Amino acid sequence: MTEVTQPRVAQAPPARPEFPGVVTSRKSSVISARVAARIDKLGVTPGQAVKAGEIVATLDETELKTKLSQARSAEKGALMEAGGYGAQASALHKKVHAETMLNKMGYSSAMAVSNARAEYASAGSQGGAAMARAIGAKAAREQAEKDLAAAQIVAPIDGIVTNIKAHVGDATQIGSPLARVFDPSDLIIRFAVPKEHRAAIAVGLRVELTVEGAKQPIIATVTNISGAQEPPINFTVVEADIDDTKITRGEITVASVGRVRIADVRNADARGAKQ
Repeated sequence: MTEVTQPRVAQAPPARPEFPGVVTSRKSSVISARVAARIDKLGVTPGQAVKAGEIVATLDETELKTKLSQARSAEKGALMEAGGYGAQASALHKKVHAETMLNKMGYSSAMAVSNARAEYASAGSQGGAAMARAIGAKAAREQAEKDLAAAQIVAPIDGIVTNIKAHVGDATQIGSPLARVFDPSDLIIRFAVPKEHRAAIAVGLRVELTVEGAKQPIIATVTNISGAQEPPINFTVVEADIDDTKITRGEITVASVGRVRIADVRNADARGAKQ
C-alpha cells in the first residue's frame, strides 16, 4: 500500500507584538504663569504653531495696575520724606557748627551745643529710616512693573502648542502650567513595553510606528529604555528617535498616537531606499 504524503502547509510567522505609542519631541517647554491673576485672553489652540516671544495668553491687569500705582505712590512719598529729613539735617548741621563757634566765644552754653547735636543726630536717623523705606518702596515698584509685564504670557520657544490646561476666567498662581510647547524639528516616539516583552527591546533596535493617516509605518531607532519598573507598573517606557529626514511634512505631528512594533527589516530598508 502506497503511503500518501500530505503537502506541507507553510507556517505563518508569529505576529509581532504591538505597543501603544505617541509622537513627542526631544525638546519642549512649559508655558507657565509668572504672576497670580485671572486669565483674560487665551490666544492659542491645541496644535497651533507659535514663535518664541509670541503672546499666547493675557492675564487681567486690573489688580496689577492698582498695585503698581500704589507702589509708585509709596516710593514717591518715601523719597519726599527722606528729602525733607535730609534738608532738615543739613540745616541742623549748620546750627551745630554755629553753636559750637558761639560756645568757644562764650556766647552760647555747652547745653545749647549738646541740644543742637542731638537734633542733628535725630534728623539724620529719621532721614536714614526714610531712605530705607524709599529703597524698599523702589524694590516694590520694580517688582510691580515686572508683574504687570508678566501679564503678557509668551511662548518660550518655537514649536507646537499642546496640553492646554487653562481656560479664560481661570485664576492662575505663580508657576501654574498653562500649556506646553514642543519643538517639532526633532521628533521621537515614546511607547510602553509590557514586562513580558521587555527582553525583545534593546538600544539600537529599529521599530515602526503605524499612525492613522500615514501612508506607511514611520521608522525609528530605540535610544533610551527606562529602568526596571516595580509592580503594579509592569511596563517599561522606551524612546525611539525618528529620522526626521525620512518623513514628509504633515505626515505625523506631536501628539500623534499609534501602534509600535519591532520593525520588519525588509520594509524598513525599502522605505529608507525609497526616501
